[in-house]
Amino acid sequence: MKHTLTFALVGGDVRQAYLGELLAADGAKVKTIGLERHDTGLPASSDLRALFVEADVILFPMPVMGVRGRLNAPLANAPYKLVDILDAIPAGKPVFGGSVPQMVTDMASRRGIEVQDYLKREELALLNAIPTAEGAIQIAMEELPVTLHELPVLIIGAGRIGSALASRLHGLGAKVTVSARKYTDFARIRSAGYGCMDTRRLAGQLSAFPLIINTVPYPVLTRTVLAGCKPDVLIIDLASGKGGTAADATELCRVIHALSLPGRVAPRSAAAAIHETICHMLEEEGLL
Repeated sequence: MKHTLTFALVGGDVRQAYLGELLAADGAKVKTIGLERHDTGLPASSDLRALFVEADVILFPMPVMGVRGRLNAPLANAPYKLVDILDAIPAGKPVFGGSVPQMVTDMASRRGIEVQDYLKREELALLNAIPTAEGAIQIAMEELPVTLHELPVLIIGAGRIGSALASRLHGLGAKVTVSARKYTDFARIRSAGYGCMDTRRLAGQLSAFPLIINTVPYPVLTRTVLAGCKPDVLIIDLASGKGGTAADATELCRVIHALSLPGRVAPRSAAAAIHETICHMLEEEGLL
């Protein structure tokens, strides 16, 4: 899509760099800050206020927040406090970001800024599930001493990521079971030919699974639930934040908390999905 908007890309990982390339290829003017340690080929700025005044649209990364109230900017030469960035943005300026914490939304609102969360868009959530699922399978293949073919696998959660995982693991010949909480999800799981379990009743049911993949972002794999697992079980937790696995679960089994897999395993594809979604949002805002 061709356009002549000016974008300010703020922080982020390699996905943000690829996003800048895609926008520039559309004909947009793109400037960056907080991507200094990656050669984007795009003009970089060191003046927040000047950058934001010039920009038509400001693009935060996904996720927006790093540690201790800082911008998520692993490619920056120095840390940026989110409060400093928000203070530099003119009120009313269009701002987009991914996985925006409520704290950031509130901070921005007090400054007359609305940060729209592109990860809440269904099209991006669906597309983002693909590299997440592929990344989880990659981890499983690297960490397990056996093939996935005929391996009993439990996927906790029947949402977008759980569904993407189930179909791909089934295609590799795994014996897939999916746990959920809703009757409609139970029917959908069974209709797809997978085993079905109730996420609320996992205790005592996990000993048959050498591989468990969690997608649910609240405590489902407690010590009580995990008590019956074999010690060599591999748990891959894809849930955001602290995940859904007990913090001391490593005493009982192997746990890998795998966050932001799209940015790690397929950043160019992830950036293309973000680019498409942002263009949809700009169209709806009347900016394209």
